[in-house]
Amino acid sequence: MALSIGDRRLGAILLEQGYVSDTELQKALVRHAEVGGRLADILIDSGQVGEKRIARAIEEALGIPLVNLLVVTPEAAAVGAVQAATAQAVQAFPFAREEGTLRVALVDPLSSVAIEALEDDSGLNIEPYQALREQVMWSLATYYPELGLTPLLPSGPEEDRGSDRLGERLIAQGLLSDAQLQVALDVQQQTGEALGAVLLSRGLLSEDQLYGVLAEQAGVPYQPDPGAYQPAEHVLGALLRADALRLSAVPVEEDARGLTVLTTDPRRREELETLIGRPVTLVLAKPRDVDALIERCYPQRGRLGEQMVQQGTLSRSQLREALQVQARGGKVKPLGEVLVELGFAAPEDITAALHKQNAGGGRLEDTLVQSGKLSPEMLARSLAAQLGYEYLDPAQNPPDPKVALLIPEGTARRYGVVPVRLQGDSLVVAMKDPRNVFALDDLKLISGRDIVPAVMAEKDITRLIERYFGNQDMADLGKRLVAESKAREVKKESDVDLSAGLDDNAVVRVVDNLIREAALQEASDIHIEPTATSLRVRYRIDGVLREQNELPRGSAQSILARIKIMGQLDISERRIPQDGRVRFKKGSIDIDLRLSTLPTVYGEKAVMRLLQKAENIPEVEQLGFSEHNYQRYLDVIEKPNGIFLVTGPTGSGKSFTSFSTLKRIARPEKNTTTIEDPIEYEIPGIVQSQVNMAAGMTFARALRAFLRQDPDIIFVGEIRDTETAKIATEAALTGHLVLATLHTNDAPGAITRLDEMGVEPFNISASVVGVLAQRLVRRVCGECAQPTNADPDVLRRLGLPESEVRGANLRRGAGCARCGGTGYKGRMGIHELMIIDDPLRRAIGAGQTAAELRDVALGESGMRTLRQDGIEKALAGLTTLDEVLAVTSS
Repeated sequence: MALSIGDRRLGAILLEQGYVSDTELQKALVRHAEVGGRLADILIDSGQVGEKRIARAIEEALGIPLVNLLVVTPEAAAVGAVQAATAQAVQAFPFAREEGTLRVALVDPLSSVAIEALEDDSGLNIEPYQALREQVMWSLATYYPELGLTPLLPSGPEEDRGSDRLGERLIAQGLLSDAQLQVALDVQQQTGEALGAVLLSRGLLSEDQLYGVLAEQAGVPYQPDPGAYQPAEHVLGALLRADALRLSAVPVEEDARGLTVLTTDPRRREELETLIGRPVTLVLAKPRDVDALIERCYPQRGRLGEQMVQQGTLSRSQLREALQVQARGGKVKPLGEVLVELGFAAPEDITAALHKQNAGGGRLEDTLVQSGKLSPEMLARSLAAQLGYEYLDPAQNPPDPKVALLIPEGTARRYGVVPVRLQGDSLVVAMKDPRNVFALDDLKLISGRDIVPAVMAEKDITRLIERYFGNQDMADLGKRLVAESKAREVKKESDVDLSAGLDDNAVVRVVDNLIREAALQEASDIHIEPTATSLRVRYRIDGVLREQNELPRGSAQSILARIKIMGQLDISERRIPQDGRVRFKKGSIDIDLRLSTLPTVYGEKAVMRLLQKAENIPEVEQLGFSEHNYQRYLDVIEKPNGIFLVTGPTGSGKSFTSFSTLKRIARPEKNTTTIEDPIEYEIPGIVQSQVNMAAGMTFARALRAFLRQDPDIIFVGEIRDTETAKIATEAALTGHLVLATLHTNDAPGAITRLDEMGVEPFNISASVVGVLAQRLVRRVCGECAQPTNADPDVLRRLGLPESEVRGANLRRGAGCARCGGTGYKGRMGIHELMIIDDPLRRAIGAGQTAAELRDVALGESGMRTLRQDGIEKALAGLTTLDEVLAVTSS
């Protein structure tokens, strides 16, 4: 449940004034998310802070006075200005009226909803005051008799926990002196906190001593160690998790005498019995023990039964009966089935409850970003405009490095913030969400300055945090590497233990920094290669290798050894290539890398491919299809059977397109299996297998096995040989949908490649449903894009007359910090989609050449070539004609 604005303000006030610690506040927020209600009530009920102390904190921070309704004589005109039902609903009591202003004492003076309700009801301006809950309820009962409430005079603090005073018992048992009790009572008078809480906070008693005496006073047993309780499911069903959290109570046993409930407050017996519907036996325990039992016995996510009770489709008594039936059946049947059999719920009710139970929730804007329908930058700009804050682009407004370190690393990571600059005596801080009042308050306390929030995209904040706090001084590391290299050269190579000391020296830090920086720059590959004079490092960014700082030549062996250790390779073997996989997790960087080593004349070279997370694989809508190709592509991939081929050279984005397609078509009711070499992306809900040549697990052998696994959809990482091609064709002909990749230059070439592999033309025409050839071109940087004219030589080589580019939106990037001076940022696909229709089937069956197939596809079938698709996107300003020329041949 979301926090109200009033609750947020209260949390910030209590944190600022030191009445609660950050840990206590976070715990209360977690409980509030499940239980709901007022944050103040959760803090009071948990004993973290007293009601009177909260009132004083609000008074100090906001100037809202605390009034004692027991000594106030209310004006009849004030009481009559608000209807009894409204006053009771918002827990407020009007006590004075002056012209157009009504003075009202509220239990929650920070509630804008309560104040608006009072203004609407009275037609007057509301001047809010504070009052303790018991005093408000007594006043409502006394002055609004139509409510039918019983006026109960609020008890004084000295009557805490019953008429038999706790303090006297503690003194009688020698646990407390008269002087200590008097000091505690004075504190209690000021704060309104329970006497026991005051004694614990001042270290005058232990928890066991306090709760032992409280149990004796209430006439109930005390359990100092309730960890041995193992409540049965039907016993726990007497209370929902939300009830257990709110009341700090857990049903633990049931026998002939009734139900035993573990609790922290015996005064809640009546409320527990009303909720459970029968008498209970109470056992007292310490709050932390009850909290631990709740977390152990009640799952964090709401259970099915609880969801249905909260939705109103099931009563508590029905839930208890269903749990008992389920328990007698040994839990063989799911609870949902039991509820349907008992007639307590319809199947659709179960489905709705399960859907809500499994839904993760989350904010709408975050869902839009995750689905690709809204970019992080668009979200940040929109939020800045909505709230009236400055939007910061780190490329245009880079933070001052000195200012960036004014906030500790832990705080920056926890709240996702980066100080940007000083603005007078204030500190401008980049945040994902400037409405986080707790973060603003913490930053103010830590920096000692007023905070001016600004909005920045979350991914940019993450990169800046890693840049300022994650990276070490590479110059210093370089010097250390040189020193270590010279020290190693003193020894004979055979005497050097390559793994010794690598966990705490400069080599580890250098390799970590290389990977971290590659991730921050959104590189796809890291190339580390020794030369005659140095160790060269290059990152492939947007398809182009970019030089990085060189490292000392003498460090090559140590760095390659470290990389091999990370990839679990043999560090002593340097004569043959090796392949491995690396999981890198440091700070907020969490990526997988595919590692390959290769012996060269100057030593071993390592290439690491940075693999995207499965959740980062784009949706089909984000693949860059033109309007002409998009719907045709959706139609072909939804066919029930046949082969669909994705073709192109290495690095053309075939894997992304293939897995994006699988995400779209691999539904839960489909059995989807893949054979890959290697598995790059682990996709939930899909059965994935990996080629293992040493064990005889080839593409062909896996395909044969798949056909015996009742598949619906089969993905073949690559068709490499005749056997694989023939089996894939047979699978498509027998009613399966096969998705596969192939290395050809264009779409028609895929047909002739299958023919060359020995697949008969009549089988090709009958099985292949479509071929997609693609390339990747760099996008024009949106930050520095400028209108441009076409280069006549490029037009000539593309075969494009000048008349066709007149009025087009040609653009070129001038180069900026965001794109690294290249003018390009990111890549997109250009496509050649050949749908196999009747004219093409006849041509394929007749054994026509690739050129002849191309003519048929371009004529009758409406295919557009890679170059035509690229030119269309260049004329729209998405890429440049130079890029299209560089990746297409005709």
